[in-house]
This record gives sequence, structure tokens and C-alpha cells, in this order.
Amino acid sequence: MPLSPYYSENGIQIFHGDCREILPSLPKVDLVLTDPPFSVPIKYHDSEGSYPRSWGDLLVMEPFFVEVFRLLRSSSKESAALYIHCDANTYPVFYKVAYSLWSRSHLIVWYKPTGRRGSGWKHSHELVLHCGSSLTEYSDSFNQDVIGIMPVRTLDREHPAEKPGELLDFLSEAHPLRANTLILDPFMGSGTTLRAAKDLGRKAIGIEIEERYCEIAANRLRQEVLQFEQTA
Repeated sequence: MPLSPYYSENGIQIFHGDCREILPSLPKVDLVLTDPPFSVPIKYHDSEGSYPRSWGDLLVMEPFFVEVFRLLRSSSKESAALYIHCDANTYPVFYKVAYSLWSRSHLIVWYKPTGRRGSGWKHSHELVLHCGSSLTEYSDSFNQDVIGIMPVRTLDREHPAEKPGELLDFLSEAHPLRANTLILDPFMGSGTTLRAAKDLGRKAIGIEIEERYCEIAANRLRQEVLQFEQTA
């Protein structure tokens, strides 16, 4: 039985549920842009700071992402490109899982000029793991792997990990965007990827397990950008 989308309009679809259950039923995509929940589910230290970190902390996440990455690979065209956000602790897990699934990988740095969080070294960047194949195409003008774009202000966010649309525009435009290009975000959140796809005139599919974010994303997609003409 075909899946019933939570939202569907003008080539943009939202599905509410677990991406592991929904991905096998979707058409193959050209571009994956996503920001998964990558918090390590093990505390780093106790109240006295004596908790010994180990690789076992990261291995807790690995079975889940092995399944997700394999599904993403089978859901993508051979020429597709993948961009997945990570951090210094989760990058080793993501890279290990992705290494055998894609023949090409690259690490992109998103520099946040206003980054202030953290103790000691402040968090002013985020990592984006890029994967592709020998068939993946790139735009001629795309050559910088350090991107300086302002983050979404905390008070303006509709999701705790919301990414700026400008960042997703930059990543998607790294590849030739054709009329039938299909973009996928299996961890959609508040729908920034889908909104960016709509603004670029491209088709997109978003999957989100929390219904409240499906509704936020649907409302964002219903909003139209008004074009004002200059008058003398």
C-alpha cells in the first residue's frame, strides 16, 4: 500500500514516522541533506569529572546509524551526494559507517562567526560529512570546503538544531540542479531543507518522527514569498 504523506504540494512531501520504516518505500533521490540526532547517549563524566571515556560510548550509536546509512545508500541514485551534519564526537562513527558504502568522502567545516557556546574552546564551527561516488557531479564554481554562514538566532529557532537556509542552499548548489532533482531529508526537523528546496524550485521529501515538527514544517512550506516591485 502506498504511503500517505503528511503533506504534499508542488513536488514537496512530508512523511511522519521513523525514517527506517519509510525509506524503503520512497523513490531514489539525487541529494541527501540531513542533520540527525547525534547526541552521544552516555554522560562524559560524573559530578567530579572522573568518568572514563571509552570507544564504547560511541558504539552505542553505531547499530542505529549502520541501519540508517545503509538505507540511505540504497535509497540514493548511484550519482547521488550525501551531506550529514556531525560533531567532533560523532564524526568517527558516521565516517566509519559511511566509508564502505560510498567511494568518495570529504569533510566540510561550517564556520559560525558568532559561535560562543562551550567552555575553553568555544563552539564556532560544525562538521558536515560529504559522501558521493565517481558518478557524482559537481558545479564548476564549487571549491571551498570551509563555509562561513551565520547560524539561526536562538530566539528565532523553531527547532533546537535548526540550520540556516543559506547553508543548505550552498550545499545543494554544489551540484547541478536539474528540473527533476529530488532532495531528501530523513531527519527533517522544522523543515529548513524542504523550504530551501521549494525556494530553489526543486522536489523534496522530508521524514520526521515527531508530529509537532511535521506541522511546523508544513506551515513553513505553505508560506509564500511575496515579490515586491520597485516603483518610481
